[in-house]
Amino acid sequence: MESQNKTTAARIGAYTTLIGSLCMFIGTAFLEFSGAGIDGAIDANDLSSYLNKVSENRMLLIGNLSFWIVGVILIGAGATMMSALSTKHPIIAKIVQYNYGIAIPLVVASYAAWLSVVVQLPDGSSPTSIAIAEVVGWFASRADWIATILVLATGPFLISVAGRKDWMPNWLYIWSLICLFTGLLNAISLYAGGLPSYGFIIIPVGMGWLIASSVVLFKFKS
Repeated sequence: MESQNKTTAARIGAYTTLIGSLCMFIGTAFLEFSGAGIDGAIDANDLSSYLNKVSENRMLLIGNLSFWIVGVILIGAGATMMSALSTKHPIIAKIVQYNYGIAIPLVVASYAAWLSVVVQLPDGSSPTSIAIAEVVGWFASRADWIATILVLATGPFLISVAGRKDWMPNWLYIWSLICLFTGLLNAISLYAGGLPSYGFIIIPVGMGWLIASSVVLFKFKS
């Protein structure tokens, strides 16, 4: 029975992680098509131009954030299933659940705040709208990146530690160390600057790890 439960957890984890990752890529494509990135607007202190782009591409941005919300929820479910497979390190597995228990609500809240800017504020002609976008956008951006570190850096590392000598292959564990390093770079960029350059390295490295982990889970046999 325990063997069957592990196999089921592996399948659910594989599907939710893979579909969640696909949702994130679709959402990112919508964002790129819109050309309305809030991080760059905040760094350049140009919220007026950002709001003008939002008003022209509102549906694309709603699609972007909607796919991201669904995506991170599925990724959180996948991480929970991975922790369930990690029976040899149960304490670390619990920390995995704690890590994602913080990250997923935080990132959903950040996307909801960002969505409020996209849906509720008019174009950049109003000083009040610009001021609101600056404050809410700063929170949304920073909360998003903090959650990104938890989802794509500390999360993969903790999952890999929990799953070692159980179901986690050594090459994926080494990859998680790289994820952790990119998370450190991202944290530095939030305080020292450089987010548009080296701070974004966490995205391809972390998302690649999630996709690779889903492939490993598809091959899992208890």
